[in-house]
Amino acid sequence: MEEAELVKERLQAITDKRKIQEEISQKRLKIEEEKLKHQHLKKKALREKWLLDGIGSGKEQEEMKRQNQQDQHQTQVLEQSILRLEKEIQDLEKAELQISTKEEVVLRKLKSIERTTEDIIRSVKVEKEETPGALRMRMAKLGKKVI
Repeated sequence: MEEAELVKERLQAITDKRKIQEEISQKRLKIEEEKLKHQHLKKKALREKWLLDGIGSGKEQEEMKRQNQQDQHQTQVLEQSILRLEKEIQDLEKAELQISTKEEVVLRKLKSIERTTEDIIRSVKVEKEETPGALRMRMAKLGKKVI
């Protein structure tokens, strides 16, 4: 019974660990996407700043400044998002490590109570060897003669 519970507990740990690994993978992909967006916005902002220097008209310059400010704000939001995702990944990696440690403990317990095929064969042989002697003893108690 204990062995079945340990196997179930280990299987649950493996499942939880796999879910966390998948979540980490998804977050890493999201970070890469965010970094690409961030890089694109930075290049765009730099290009617009360069263009602003060459524009003399007030209306066009105001429009470009407004767009530049929006891009800078979006860049800051992306930077915060990247930092948040990196923190979440660190937390998930810690959780994964804890689950791995728990799984190792369960596996050690399982191995300590698990019977190997050699153990099973040995116990069957011992039972077979003991059976004739036990039969003679029972028959002797009953008062019958054993050949």
